[in-house]
Amino acid sequence: MGDKFTESYLLSLMDDAERIILSDPLGDKVPYLSYTIKEDRKKEESPFSVLYREVSSCHSCNGYEKRGVFAEPVIKLNPKVLFIAPYPEGSIIFSPQSMEKFRAWWKLSLLLEEGEWALTTLIKCPVQSFSVEAADRCRDTLRQEMSMIKPEAMVLMGHDTASYMLRKNLPMDELRGRKFVVNHIPVFVTYAPSDYLKSPSLQKPIWSDMLFIRKNIGTEGRKV
Repeated sequence: MGDKFTESYLLSLMDDAERIILSDPLGDKVPYLSYTIKEDRKKEESPFSVLYREVSSCHSCNGYEKRGVFAEPVIKLNPKVLFIAPYPEGSIIFSPQSMEKFRAWWKLSLLLEEGEWALTTLIKCPVQSFSVEAADRCRDTLRQEMSMIKPEAMVLMGHDTASYMLRKNLPMDELRGRKFVVNHIPVFVTYAPSDYLKSPSLQKPIWSDMLFIRKNIGTEGRKV
């Protein structure tokens, strides 16, 4: 509506109209009311909303040209594990097939409850293949996410994510089954769901990784 005076005036007219309808012009039956117009207070945006709004309009590299809807990460504060995938698989972080495998294997195999895991990507725009340039442009965003989410541990999914984050150009077999530390946070390496969908033979190594990781994050022995 318009200004407060106009709003209050219109509301008083509504009272007058009600009295006329009830044949009570003096207000004997319907008492006069005074109105106070309260301003609508906008909800304060969360730091994540501000960050992702900035990222969704980023044009720092050519990745934005293939961006449809910005794929917002799955955010939980202080989770036991923050999973980091290389980049969104289209307009969402994981394709339906990848998400199904993620929930059935990665999340379930680590015996994690719903509030104990978060999911994000290193590169924020969907890309055809990993590029160091895109990762460099998105690195600061990931740092901010890590700082705000405050995970107890992180799981780097896929060779590109692991080699970039750890600054170690080693084969996957030399990165898996080890505990690293990034910004004082324990870090572990395994394959991404998309890796398994391309090579089902990875099932056994992935299961081995899950056993190693859950032993280190303290979920071993939990009942499913």
